[in-house]
Amino acid sequence: MNQSSVLFVVCVNDEALYSQCIRHILHLAVPPSYSYDILPVRGSTSMASSYNLALDHPSKYKVYLHQDTFIIHRNFLNDVLQLFQQNKELGLLGVAGCETMPSNGIWWESERKAGKVIEYRAGCFSTLQFESSGSENHSFTPAEAVDGLLIATQYDLKWRDDLFEGFHFYDSSQSIEFQKHGYQIGIARQEEPWCLHYCGDSFDAEAYEKDRKIFVRHYITNSPR
Repeated sequence: MNQSSVLFVVCVNDEALYSQCIRHILHLAVPPSYSYDILPVRGSTSMASSYNLALDHPSKYKVYLHQDTFIIHRNFLNDVLQLFQQNKELGLLGVAGCETMPSNGIWWESERKAGKVIEYRAGCFSTLQFESSGSENHSFTPAEAVDGLLIATQYDLKWRDDLFEGFHFYDSSQSIEFQKHGYQIGIARQEEPWCLHYCGDSFDAEAYEKDRKIFVRHYITNSPR
């Protein structure tokens, strides 16, 4: 395990979006003595199975992000590494998510959301900013689930490709799996949004609902809350 290395993992099916994603990574400030690598995964059949390909990579720190997520906070690496090194129990970090998961499994319908992200959708930019509840930790908000637009980890844990064979709920699943293994997950406190999410307009409602039912059955209905 390389303690001074960060791996960026990106599933790719749009080379133009991926190129833009990479351009933003290349402009990040890199802390002294640290290095980073980028792992593109093409021909992906599911997010979980694709992300599992990264687990054999020796980098201790991994950042899983969508090809349409552009990191605009130049000190992203410094801030994420500092958060992890100062909080050894923090296993997984995101930029948006929920402090409590609603019974339907849809994190953004929670009454307690946290995080910030700039979203580009239908030709318009908007800033999503969720108020977090009070917390003694001023660097991150303890959470139950984070959105998959960007997920950073300092420990490796298998993604549940046995449950999720598509592109939905892999993020909420992994959030809860980390907690089940004794780690804390969090949402970074950001003065300004760290990411621009260049959202597409297409949405596979049938596939989403299929995975939602799997998530609810496995993590909510059959789990103590």
